[in-house]
Amino acid sequence: MSSELAIRVHNLSKHYHIYDHPRDRLLQMLWRGKKQFYRNFHALEDVSFEIAKGETVGIIGRNGAGKSTLLQLICGTLTPSHGQIEVNGRVAALLELGTGFNPEYSGRDNVMINAAILGLSPEETAARYDDIVEFADIGDFINQPVKTYSSGMYVRLAFSVAIHVHPDILIIDEALSVGDAFFQAKCMTRMRQMIDQGATLLFISHDIGAVKAICQKVIWLEHGKIRQQGPTNEVANLYALDWVGQANQQRSHLQRNNKTKRSQDGTATAVSSGTDIPPLNRWSARSGIGHACITAAGVGTTERLGEHATLQHGQTVTLAVELQIRQACRNLVLSYHIKDKNNQHVQGYHTADHEQLFGRDWEPEQRVQVTFKLPVYLHHGNYSLTLLVSSMEDTAQYADAVFFDWVEDVASLRIMPKDQFPLSDLLEIENDIEIHTLADQKAGQIAGHSG
Repeated sequence: MSSELAIRVHNLSKHYHIYDHPRDRLLQMLWRGKKQFYRNFHALEDVSFEIAKGETVGIIGRNGAGKSTLLQLICGTLTPSHGQIEVNGRVAALLELGTGFNPEYSGRDNVMINAAILGLSPEETAARYDDIVEFADIGDFINQPVKTYSSGMYVRLAFSVAIHVHPDILIIDEALSVGDAFFQAKCMTRMRQMIDQGATLLFISHDIGAVKAICQKVIWLEHGKIRQQGPTNEVANLYALDWVGQANQQRSHLQRNNKTKRSQDGTATAVSSGTDIPPLNRWSARSGIGHACITAAGVGTTERLGEHATLQHGQTVTLAVELQIRQACRNLVLSYHIKDKNNQHVQGYHTADHEQLFGRDWEPEQRVQVTFKLPVYLHHGNYSLTLLVSSMEDTAQYADAVFFDWVEDVASLRIMPKDQFPLSDLLEIENDIEIHTLADQKAGQIAGHSG
């Protein structure tokens, strides 16, 4: 294997024997292979890829796709049925919750044992112990048996041990999803630091936003085989669009009987087509069953709309979208989503509150234009727009949504820097603020303030 590679997987397969009844195992042993009493299950089949040192790679796929099996094979906790795995460097892994710790031992004892398993000497573990405990931040529970820990406390300690062995390769299998939001942010920050220092990261998560935020490349597994691998944005978008197709296949027909009265707030308006809107780029990634489709879209701060717009923080931009109805449908909802450079949605809105679009029946060949006037309070950077037209009655949970057209990267926005350095989050909306100087005797009179 090249010294530039951290991991090389070649024609990797993992097969299991599935027995319908416990007695079939005994019969299989007695017949010594002359007769088969099991079914073959191919958890992985002929998987090949290479990961360079310092790369961050996400593994995505639905439940049962083979993601966890693949990581366990790389870590050495499973033996492959066929194929080869070559690993260059020290590996630290955070696999399923419960792996690696003895529940009867204290957190302190498990730190010592787990660090030794990961390759640290007793002297190295002792030197890093205080840092491990500080990062885990589980207090006096460090001296209690692990069986008394919550799932969040467990993952805190396990992750802390894994990162403090200073691994060349860090493998994480969905475990961070059980942590609280603060600890997840803390972990993401530490992982980015490790990546900047040259560590290789393999990361499994159903949170595609997290994968997009930290991974350079993505491997998409489906039924134990690689369906797609490549740059994160490209593969993650294809995965999202495939999900749309899968969701639509589960609903062949819409049956809408109830009308729901919706209020209007003037944020979006549906009008007859007429404005000159650029037709959609025919190469845009899109998916849907096509009962209604987006035929044109444009953004701009003037009457002239295009595929790109440059604006200042807080400026209002116009987004106009033209829809064409291809099959009779009802309860249409058009939504937009603004995404940052990591493909994470940071701002969006929809037309579910507008009866001109939602609360009426639509017939083939009808056309409609929807115009959003959206104030953009994002900080400096480049953003892209995704458009989605769907039909649903359940606008609270979207449980019955059918996706007609989902189009990625329809247009782009460039937000110019503010005069003042941003001190708040990515989305900074102007507030009405009042400031009063209080006399000492009036201090502490706000409800809920203890004084």
